[in-house]
Amino acid sequence: MCGCRVDGKTNEGGIAMARTEYDYDSNGLARVYENTQWFLLYKSGNQVGERYSYIEEWGEGFYKAEQGIKKNILRPDGSIVLKEWHNDVFKVQKGFFLFSNTIRKSKTNSKTRYTYGVAHVNGDVIFPVIFDRANWLEKGDGIYAEIGAQPYIITLDGSIYDPARDHLPKKVNIDYKDIFEEFAHWVLPGLQFFYRDTDTPVIVDTTYHVGDVLRAGFFVDVTTKLQKPAHKTRFLIASAHTAMMCEIPELCQQNPKVKEWNLCTLHFNSYFKVMDVYEKKGVTQVFLLHIPGAAAFFLGHDETAINFMNEATGQETTLIEMARKSLDEMMKMEVHPRSLDKDFVERMHHPIGLDEEYYPVDSNIQEEPTEGSVAELSKMIHKLANDADLKDFINVEDNYPYRGVEGTVCEGCIYDNGIQGKGEGCGRLFIKSFRERYLKGRCEYRKTDIAKPSFFEEMDQYHKKMEKEKVEKACDTYALNKLKKFVAERLDGDIKKLKDFDFYTLREDTEFGDERVSVVGLESILVKSILTLAFADTYPDFTYESMDKHKYKPDTINITSTIFGINFEDYYKALETYDAPAELCERVARFGKKVHTIGNIMVLPSGLNLMRNTKPLGRGYCDVFLVEFYKMMIGAKKCNMKMLDALNLKKKEVAAFRTEENFNHIVHELMLEDFLDEEGKPKQVFQGLFSWEPGISRDTFIKAANEFLDFCEPFVDKRADRIIEKLEKVLSNNL
Repeated sequence: MCGCRVDGKTNEGGIAMARTEYDYDSNGLARVYENTQWFLLYKSGNQVGERYSYIEEWGEGFYKAEQGIKKNILRPDGSIVLKEWHNDVFKVQKGFFLFSNTIRKSKTNSKTRYTYGVAHVNGDVIFPVIFDRANWLEKGDGIYAEIGAQPYIITLDGSIYDPARDHLPKKVNIDYKDIFEEFAHWVLPGLQFFYRDTDTPVIVDTTYHVGDVLRAGFFVDVTTKLQKPAHKTRFLIASAHTAMMCEIPELCQQNPKVKEWNLCTLHFNSYFKVMDVYEKKGVTQVFLLHIPGAAAFFLGHDETAINFMNEATGQETTLIEMARKSLDEMMKMEVHPRSLDKDFVERMHHPIGLDEEYYPVDSNIQEEPTEGSVAELSKMIHKLANDADLKDFINVEDNYPYRGVEGTVCEGCIYDNGIQGKGEGCGRLFIKSFRERYLKGRCEYRKTDIAKPSFFEEMDQYHKKMEKEKVEKACDTYALNKLKKFVAERLDGDIKKLKDFDFYTLREDTEFGDERVSVVGLESILVKSILTLAFADTYPDFTYESMDKHKYKPDTINITSTIFGINFEDYYKALETYDAPAELCERVARFGKKVHTIGNIMVLPSGLNLMRNTKPLGRGYCDVFLVEFYKMMIGAKKCNMKMLDALNLKKKEVAAFRTEENFNHIVHELMLEDFLDEEGKPKQVFQGLFSWEPGISRDTFIKAANEFLDFCEPFVDKRADRIIEKLEKVLSNNL
């Protein structure tokens, strides 16, 4: 059925009236395109279901619906099959279909991964996206899948695991001796080198790793002969199953360059093992061994098999040694003229194993075309290459003493139908680790009420939440959302009330406090969110996540315990010791409530906050700390070397970090300019009195205490106003 564009009259509901020229399928439906969207249309002229960015027939009367980059299966009545949309869904066969998600390459994921699940058109998810690979068996009577290196056969005859209907799961038994012999026989006879140079700026060391298995993904053109590489990357392919196009007279007649280039082609479903990555004088050679698909799945990570192939040349040198010698010798030659042919360069341009967006090609065998010129080309390459895959080394045997549902952990579970062999529910008896738990009466997937999540679902939700938070914490999203929520719910929408908010009160707060219950509330979610937004440009890589990893830590600027003693419900030991006047006691009590407010909090590289409690760094006096910090930053000979250790950075990073410019930057970003003199250098602000030391007179203490408060009170208020002003701008820019 072809898609049809609506260009006729509409009824009162705005839906296109039926047209006889539409192509209707066996469901009596037509796919219609209108205003950049697709929908299904009855012959009566009524729209079926919702509109999507694309709709396509997808087997057995079902459709694939696309919503942006996400996909789902669409029933003829317009309803979607799966509750969740996925990166891809595959064609329906016998009521089942595969669906997959893509896990893109990232800082925490070295390679792009594809995960697969199995579902039924009735909406049951037979297996969630737990498989690393999955594809239909050749006869369409089951699905081959892998988790890591473990193979599984998912059968669809009556139950997901049990075609004989005897309720016994099956064990996949691989005849490794047989496959190994067939593997060697497939790879070695007729093995020769082929070349493909690319001018694409490939980052080889992060893309191709020795031991990796990759699929071509497209028809790979190669040549039997090149000399010195004209570009920085060369693919050297050792293959015994390459279609020698240059030896076909008819092809050479049609296109003389096929002969001129010694052109050969490998099929898009060809698999390769990365045997070696070798660099020589600015040229990197990626050595690939052409292997059968079955071996890619079963022996892809078997180094014994691969080492055998490497050494089984029949000569004194290994394949890898021969490959390296090839490049060594060719680097002494001139560039071959065909390497400079513009058409040849364009034809060899795309790197092997990468898709159009330069992500790794899906490792699963791609469905081959059955009609058109591409199908003819595919058949011809297979015939010329003689590259049929290995078969008949998989045996399925019973291996598990299943004892039924009654009296087991499965009894009463809403998924027990799957255990009974009806092809519904979990079907997890096929997984060895589950069977072991089943016998012991444990199952994290057990569910007796559809409305209540299982332990697995709870943990899955938790991990998804944590993963989402991790991503959000790496940018400003998490911190921004937390601050917005706090202002709306706790400050009545007025951020200026943040000025006097005591973070000490968040010690046991479940939403904005510290999950570990901080003693003073400085490690609270709210404090870290505020610091992330207010001081984002202070340090390199300073984010909420970096504080979670303890690279940076919040700290109070002015500490009362050093001069006034330990505080317990507005009681300060030193005030009693020195018989402080009532006015001073009241001032101290008022300022004590400001110690853990936003105006008195900064953020330091982890370890420096602990260093501040040592006597050389003033035991909490910020002016002494900044003097010593300045010495360290400018590389003074007599500086506190323990500060270097406290930074907990690599030597190289510390050296780059220690400059007077960076000191000034940090001080200004943290809004600590009041601690600097007119030349921008740290100055003495406080007397540096330690209340517990003997010999301090009452007058000396009272004078020091008043001077401390004379500086700190206006400093904290003024700094709080500056921070709140900055936060207001951040919030207004992110409405």
